[in-house]
Amino acid sequence: MTLPALPSPDPVASADALWRLLAEHQPAVAAALAVQLRQMPEDWPLRVLGVGRPDTALALPSPEHPLEIEPYDPDDWENCGACAGLDQPCRYHSGYIAGYEALNGPLTEAAKVDPTVTVATALKRLTEAEEAQESGQLAAAVEKLTGGDQA
Repeated sequence: MTLPALPSPDPVASADALWRLLAEHQPAVAAALAVQLRQMPEDWPLRVLGVGRPDTALALPSPEHPLEIEPYDPDDWENCGACAGLDQPCRYHSGYIAGYEALNGPLTEAAKVDPTVTVATALKRLTEAEEAQESGQLAAAVEKLTGGDQA
């Protein structure tokens, strides 16, 4: 099952798409939301949104991030409704990709230097390098190796 993509910044179209998704996938939550909306006081736009009428709220600026739905399958971005709706990786999968690249880059470099290195050894070396850098020992070791302390 592929979730439909949410429309672009049009708040009316986005609200319609969200309601359809909510009613289809979480009907009890949709019903509870409808009950809550009916119970809101007449001055809710002013109380909740700071505007006098709901129509005025349609012109309010949208957040920096486009509207996303929860990933359909967090492990498979090809089946992620949020990624499909944005035509790019959603925030969840962008973070996953960034983490993968942050780890994969040093592992690839370690394998280039020493093809026999294991992942466990490379991760141990990375941890040791981070600890040495935090304690100031890394700079001293690099200076010693490069002959920087010989004057």
